[in-house]
Amino acid sequence: MKRVDRLRIRHDDEIAKLMETEAGQAEYWRRLDDECHQSPLIWLLEESLELEGDVIECGVYRGGSTRLMGRRMRDLAPGKRLFACDSFEGFPQDRILDADLGPFRFRFKIRRKFRHAMDVPGRLIAFFDTYRVNGHVVKGFFSETLRRMRRRKYCFMFIDCDIYESHLDCLNVLYDQLVPGGIVVFDDYAEPKWPGASRAVDEFFADQPVKPEQLMLGRKSVWFVRKPQAEQQPAEIYEPLLLKRA
Repeated sequence: MKRVDRLRIRHDDEIAKLMETEAGQAEYWRRLDDECHQSPLIWLLEESLELEGDVIECGVYRGGSTRLMGRRMRDLAPGKRLFACDSFEGFPQDRILDADLGPFRFRFKIRRKFRHAMDVPGRLIAFFDTYRVNGHVVKGFFSETLRRMRRRKYCFMFIDCDIYESHLDCLNVLYDQLVPGGIVVFDDYAEPKWPGASRAVDEFFADQPVKPEQLMLGRKSVWFVRKPQAEQQPAEIYEPLLLKRA
């Protein structure tokens, strides 16, 4: 296990310890609120919550973004559901393609990433229960789980799944379920470490009327697409109703 993984697990253990008391729970809730105010992801989420539909996150890892979104949704849209989708055991080994490789980004290294997250579903469920967040963990590879999710409408999608084929799985299955005006955020777009992410997004939107945009908030930024609103009826349809001058 890499040092960065050990540090993240230690941080989660500290949060779990903090949440053992009511005072600790209140303190952690306040910390999350402070983080929300500094997050461009949460700014875009807030814009979407007035629309129809739920919220879905594809790629959770340790659940940091899940908790932030759950924090804001509990306040602004407690009736909406938050779906946190991940295998929690790394990437599907046979779906890492040449498109995902780059300088010092070898296939064998990618295969070993994000495998230390089997404890996360339990931690997230405890978080949802403690703070009465309408959250749901969906465990499994996207190719197996997302088709069950296409029966719902979504106002907001957060895609943080790193590799080419996982991005296409999410977009091909879920983008049609995003309501007009809804937003999809891409955590790994334009990220040199994950070239497959940009390639997948660019290919998917090549024939679409929208392209990824960047939102900056201080030193933080995110790339996103806002789904176009439904087209209005052409003006000539209403022409017979217009009064004509003599």
